[in-house]
Amino acid sequence: MAGYIPKPQLVNRLTSRIFAQNYADTVATPQVIIIGAGVAGLTAAIELERAGHRPLILEADDRPGGRLKTDQHEGFLLDRGFQVLLTDYPEVQRYLDLKALDIGTFRPGGHVHTRQQRFRFADPLREPAQLFRSTLSPIGTLSDKTKLAQLSLSLRATSNEDCFRGYEEKPTQDYLWELGFSEQIVERFFRPFFGGIFLELDLSTPAGLFRYIFKMFSQGSAALPAGGIEAIVHQLVGKLEHTEIRCGVGVTAVNGDTVTLDDGSTIAAPGGIIVACPPTKVLPRLAGSPVEWKSTTNLYFYSSRRLRENRLINLVSDPTSLINTFCVLDEVAPSYKMEGQGGSLISVTLRRPLDRESSIGQAEQDLLRHSRLPNDALRFLKRYDVRQALPDLSRVAFRQDPTHGRVMDRIFLAGDHQLNGSLDAAMRSGRLAAEGLLRV
Repeated sequence: MAGYIPKPQLVNRLTSRIFAQNYADTVATPQVIIIGAGVAGLTAAIELERAGHRPLILEADDRPGGRLKTDQHEGFLLDRGFQVLLTDYPEVQRYLDLKALDIGTFRPGGHVHTRQQRFRFADPLREPAQLFRSTLSPIGTLSDKTKLAQLSLSLRATSNEDCFRGYEEKPTQDYLWELGFSEQIVERFFRPFFGGIFLELDLSTPAGLFRYIFKMFSQGSAALPAGGIEAIVHQLVGKLEHTEIRCGVGVTAVNGDTVTLDDGSTIAAPGGIIVACPPTKVLPRLAGSPVEWKSTTNLYFYSSRRLRENRLINLVSDPTSLINTFCVLDEVAPSYKMEGQGGSLISVTLRRPLDRESSIGQAEQDLLRHSRLPNDALRFLKRYDVRQALPDLSRVAFRQDPTHGRVMDRIFLAGDHQLNGSLDAAMRSGRLAAEGLLRV
């Protein structure tokens, strides 16, 4: 993985010039400033470059990426929070080279763990050979399985925008009850699987996003890049040829066409400003409508005993367990652990954010119980508490008019909080913000 040299050294490892902050530097006034080097800000920069601009990106963190970060720890690649790349996302298809990312994919379906049972469920539409197994699976009733197949076929034939239309606010759980699904399949499949995606087990996330994500899983794959989830960021940065990225630069305020840095200095942006970070941090006028966030706790364990899950995600439908989902990462992307290293790297996502350090031991015991590994097999590696993992939105959308994110004059907002909580939405929001700025 490419590294980022701490300030104030110049980094030339990527195509774009990335600088750590040195407040003594003098810089020419940039035409456009982008605040935030997450995927929304990077995507906006790509579009602005295509239109002939040379943006300056200011990033408070020590490297680009926003929420897409991967750490090297004891020879393992650990993503900060369990994240997958959905290959059929339109913006992924637009901006990313999946072959160059060397992705590994999860198999459709999964393993379900209840208090008394462990069983596999399969998607017979994706894996016809699993039809018999799917029919016998106790994940739900035969009627549930018929409805599930019908929903999959229906959404595949539905446009992306129509997945959202009419379902922008209706809670997912209400939508599932209206479709006639039983409590059995809601508790054993929908709640742990989509609760893990939405980071909330009430399934209160608007059904428009559920329908869209369900469609993406039905026709594409969930994948991991060989270099970790942060490899997505490296690829986006590598597309930039005329953008300067300054890391370690905090922005405290935006006023008109001026950006105030955390050392009190200012930079003018006559070409416009794209705020690709939580906007209330830099735009006090929006303080009355702050972005609310969902949080999650992600634990990593190394098992000295090989755990074979056949590239399937494990869903835990057991209210006595702290665990919501777990998976063996190196089955999907072998590069997540060192070449030749035995055992398994296991990612665990908890049902709720961890509130006590002692709970890690309970989570380890739950993992031993669900995985049936011997008691001495596991070694705890690292814990990640992701406080701003996803925006908590009561209304979602697939897209919006490029001028919708305009706050004032030539200031535009970008970020998945503008549309829906997904990588696809973050990238689309960046593109739309750049298009909007180019219009005014």
